[in-house]
Amino acid sequence: MGILTTTLLSAAVAAAPSWSLQWSPRVDAAREVLGQPYRTRRQTTEIARLFNAEDQADFAHEFRDLDLPAVDGVQADTNSYVHRLTFAWQRRADTLRVRLGVTLAVSSNALKDPGDLRAGDLYPAVGIGWRAGPVWLDLYADDRLGRTLVYPGFELQLRPAPSHQVRLGFPETSWHWQIAPRWSSVAAIEPDGACWQVRDEQLDERRSEVCSRSWQAAWTLRWQDGPFAVSAMAGYSFASRLEYQLRDGRNVRVDIPSGGLFGLSLGARF
Repeated sequence: MGILTTTLLSAAVAAAPSWSLQWSPRVDAAREVLGQPYRTRRQTTEIARLFNAEDQADFAHEFRDLDLPAVDGVQADTNSYVHRLTFAWQRRADTLRVRLGVTLAVSSNALKDPGDLRAGDLYPAVGIGWRAGPVWLDLYADDRLGRTLVYPGFELQLRPAPSHQVRLGFPETSWHWQIAPRWSSVAAIEPDGACWQVRDEQLDERRSEVCSRSWQAAWTLRWQDGPFAVSAMAGYSFASRLEYQLRDGRNVRVDIPSGGLFGLSLGARF
């Protein structure tokens, strides 16, 4: 819900309150992977401190149950519960937008011993963009594409009607529609990948990386009244793959069938 979060925070800045809070649970439709039932769940909590119309700091905690399937009867060398804690500062001005952040991404068993956490458990969450006429030119460093990469992006903003805005670009493309004073919607295609540094279940010295590569196309309907907002999302995930290590030391890549996803978001500003 990255585009939805940006929309909520922008609205919060315009309305003057200094803080915004959002809770977003999501569940993917059940499917079958390697003859096993497969279903992932997640929930995200985000809080932002809004300093002015351009600057904000935010913290987000995302929990996922990745449901890592066994391969040839061999289980994954970690539990399936993973966490992402992201701290970031961002500025959005007329011709410059900057996001400087870092994410601690680990399995839940790694959090049992905070003294065992290392710099290698951190991932960048960085982006910088310059506006050249109607086009934004961006440079990102993050793991949204299922690997930690530095890659370019762009965005062309079009407004075919006063209540409609289309943002054509990479890695995100979206259509925003202000349906009525309290109702709006967003249709978007964006990456939904991430990586985590995980530990084996016995918390021995063995460490490995789990990466999820996926894209999603989703439609979100949002209602807002004063400081409160409620959103419902329905979409489709595709081009999905999991990469992880098994207990016998093998690294595997497992393709995940495409399927639906459903989400809810509750937000407030104060």
